[in-house]
Amino acid sequence: MSGHTVGLKAWLLQRISAVYLALFFVYLIVQFYWYPFTDFSTWHEWIARPLVGTAFAGFILALLVHGWVGLRDVVLDYIQHLGLRLMVLIVIAFILIGCGFWSLRVLILAGLAT
Repeated sequence: MSGHTVGLKAWLLQRISAVYLALFFVYLIVQFYWYPFTDFSTWHEWIARPLVGTAFAGFILALLVHGWVGLRDVVLDYIQHLGLRLMVLIVIAFILIGCGFWSLRVLILAGLAT
């Protein structure tokens, strides 16, 4: 696979994830404006719905992908030493994976605690 193809895939992932993030934010703004939550139990019932939970999982995935592509591009542009670049990318990957698992755990607990 050529560098051009990898760059094009990263660019496409960045754009697709940005569109999903933007649409999800619009959905949240509409949801919170027209159907404000009066208490925790109302919010919890909403977040425990399968479709809402799935949409949030997609949001988290899109956010992690978007962050990875952006941070990877910055690291590749500004860190020239190969060993340091690899170390920084590994640290970023572990942090993003950890955030993903933590977020997934929170969504699962919110759905199971109904």
